[in-house]
Amino acid sequence: MKISLFDRSRIPLLEKALDAYALKNKVIASNIANIETPNYRRVDVAFEKELNQAIEQSKSDVNLSENVKGVEPQIEIDKSKALASGANNVDIDEEMAELAKNQLRFQMAARLMSQTFQLIDKSITGGGTQ
Repeated sequence: MKISLFDRSRIPLLEKALDAYALKNKVIASNIANIETPNYRRVDVAFEKELNQAIEQSKSDVNLSENVKGVEPQIEIDKSKALASGANNVDIDEEMAELAKNQLRFQMAARLMSQTFQLIDKSITGGGTQ
């Protein structure tokens, strides 16, 4: 098995998180757009539970990278709620709160990704200021 520099970093983990949070934003937008659509069922993205399991099962950085590669966000239909809006099970207050939380998660993951690349750049260039 070939191991790259990026496999020993948090980049694969952050990449998966960014992909999942971007997908979740699309799903939330769809829920909001369909708030008055009769019989529409809200959808959600399952990701964090599976990701946490992959992290817990990892014994090393390389193992983490391999475990994380197998985790894919899954779109799930929410069948558990009553008709929150009268027409379907989308609750605008919940969707807006989820959107705000998801945007914060995305921003944090993007910031961590940027910091990781900055550290790699400093390692390659010697990290001195010019």
